[in-house]
Amino acid sequence: MRILAIDVGSSSIKAGYFKNGHLKDFAHIPVMSVLQSSKVEVPATGLLKAFEKAICKAMASHKKIDAIALDTFSPGLVALDKQGQPIVGCITHQDRRSLQQACELEARIGAEKHLNITGNRPFPGGMASTSLLWIKQHEPGLFKQIARIGQPTTLLVHHLTGKWTIDPSQAAFLGLYDAISLAGWSAELCQAVGIKMAQLPEILFSDEVVGRTQAPISERLGIPADTPVFASLVDTSAAMAATSAQPGTLVHSAGSSDVLALCLKTPQPAYDILTRPLGPGKYLPRRWLAVSTIAAGGSTMKWLHENMFRDLSAKAFSKLTMRIGRQLVPTVPASHPMADATPMAPVRFQPYLAGDRTSMENRAAAFENLTLATDRCAMLQAAIAALAQTSQDRFERLAKIHSICNPIYTMGGQTELAAIMQRYWPGDWKFQPLKHEALGGLVKMVASLETRAFG
Repeated sequence: MRILAIDVGSSSIKAGYFKNGHLKDFAHIPVMSVLQSSKVEVPATGLLKAFEKAICKAMASHKKIDAIALDTFSPGLVALDKQGQPIVGCITHQDRRSLQQACELEARIGAEKHLNITGNRPFPGGMASTSLLWIKQHEPGLFKQIARIGQPTTLLVHHLTGKWTIDPSQAAFLGLYDAISLAGWSAELCQAVGIKMAQLPEILFSDEVVGRTQAPISERLGIPADTPVFASLVDTSAAMAATSAQPGTLVHSAGSSDVLALCLKTPQPAYDILTRPLGPGKYLPRRWLAVSTIAAGGSTMKWLHENMFRDLSAKAFSKLTMRIGRQLVPTVPASHPMADATPMAPVRFQPYLAGDRTSMENRAAAFENLTLATDRCAMLQAAIAALAQTSQDRFERLAKIHSICNPIYTMGGQTELAAIMQRYWPGDWKFQPLKHEALGGLVKMVASLETRAFG
């Protein structure tokens, strides 16, 4: 089977052409995001251009294809006008402008009720409903122009097929979907935000074919017309799809954000956890994810490198990170042999350079206990220690929801930081890198369907 798999991140797009499970060609295209105070968006037009460029590059030497599947970052609120032109988006989870609207929405619906419908609190930016309410209140003229609402997968699948759809994993982050019972759009939540059902996408499971590529876009991208396109899903869900996706399976994605995703048979909503359906469910078993994130994991290390260690090459900074990481002492019982080791530096760091995805507050990063004797290495050590300790806390939190199974699957480019974090996790764990990461999950999902989903 020949599959074009596309992994769309907020900073880059990866596209791979696979034949019988083997990667034949690969493209990696950067994406530009816009950061403006509390506003963080990925321009929809720029995303579409990068998307097309990635497809053209991956398909340059190939003429035949059996299916297209993609995953994207989420949330990433997008909206089209009546002419089908993007006018909003993609508003990401780092966008915190809608804090007041999030509080208003939760007060109106009720915290417990909102949690039991969507699986999450209405985190500002993290649930697109809060961003929609902000637009309604601050840009009413723009809000009136909105004809269609969706997420990045909605936009990109529509670009290929002309169909306006969404899968349950992405629908959950719109904040208007009953993600716990999979019962469809919530009339109460839509009314609270001022959204009509007609503006929302059709909900299809990610293991369903949405439609087929239209002739004009097929010709422009050099792919066969009428190629089946799947409904697609969130990037972390695609990574989980590369595993057995059995309850207790954990995926650690160490990238710009650091993500721990635990597979569950039934949803377990909680105030401090992101809960969403895995995505498949038409043909494959229905599963849910419990997700805990550090909004700026690798991004914190990049920020430190660029602002404090610019004189070091990437390789030298990586070596310094690992050397400092080996010196850190995880929190251990007093009886543990490591308990007498030298304590960490007194400098402390609050790891919120990109806020906190599961907070109703706009948290910010900070260094504490700085003195004239503090040097940059002490600050780097404090940051690494804070990220590692936060990772340990989140790992233990997920373990309380469901026992975690061996092996733990890993992915992402921040391998040094990931290794340091994993030292902090209690237990004896084996780690297995995901081959081709999210792309591999897309290929596995499509290939496992054989002909069932193709009609």
